[in-house]
Amino acid sequence: MDQYALYYDLLYANRDVRREADFIESIIRKFSHVKVKKILDVGCGTGMHSIELGKRGYNVIGIDISEEMVKKAREKARGMENVSFLVGDAANTVFKDKFDAAIAMYGVASYFIEDEALMKFLNSIRQNIVEGGLFIFDTWNIFGVNDKRVYYEMPSPEFRKSGNMLAIKESTWTIDLMNQLADVDISWSIVDLSRGGVDVFSHRIRLRLFTPREIKHIMRDCGFSLCEIYPDYNLVPFSEDSPEMVIVARAD
Repeated sequence: MDQYALYYDLLYANRDVRREADFIESIIRKFSHVKVKKILDVGCGTGMHSIELGKRGYNVIGIDISEEMVKKAREKARGMENVSFLVGDAANTVFKDKFDAAIAMYGVASYFIEDEALMKFLNSIRQNIVEGGLFIFDTWNIFGVNDKRVYYEMPSPEFRKSGNMLAIKESTWTIDLMNQLADVDISWSIVDLSRGGVDVFSHRIRLRLFTPREIKHIMRDCGFSLCEIYPDYNLVPFSEDSPEMVIVARAD
């Protein structure tokens, strides 16, 4: 198993999945035109949100391109009849039955660098949800990411802790404003506090950066109406310098 999949839950231990699920339910109540029973979790990773939403009574299918992630998700969801996972590319998957809502958490949409790939992904999501259903996802706001106070002058490494395991993250962002891209070099040190061992690995990711106006037009072109943009998983107003954008779009 690759290290990213192996330590995935630890690497995201700083995220409050319950609060994020609360946000999703609040958004569904506020904006959905259909009763939501069935949710598609795109790029589900090890199933954190799928499982939490399943505990709340939703029928959830999670899809991820990583076999190792899906294997871990299935192990974690063992015994949950209303939650299932499959290995696949959401941009190329059409389900027999449509969903009432879809989510794509933790920057999934930002990995689609080329316009053609992004449009294919969004059109696939639209094809898989019912009219009036919601698509909730997050991505990066170019105006906020370009704020050097946020990304170029990190005062210290970031830490995540779960049980006896500690993850130390150091990252460097290189911003290409002309092409609206960010190359992010990430180094992880995984410390076993009980045994004292350290596992070190690094990786580079390339992310697409968006403007709010761009998001509105892209969603319209793919059959969605933009309902709202939030700065994070709280119901607070969005501001131009917010690094993240949480997008709420409704299928037309």
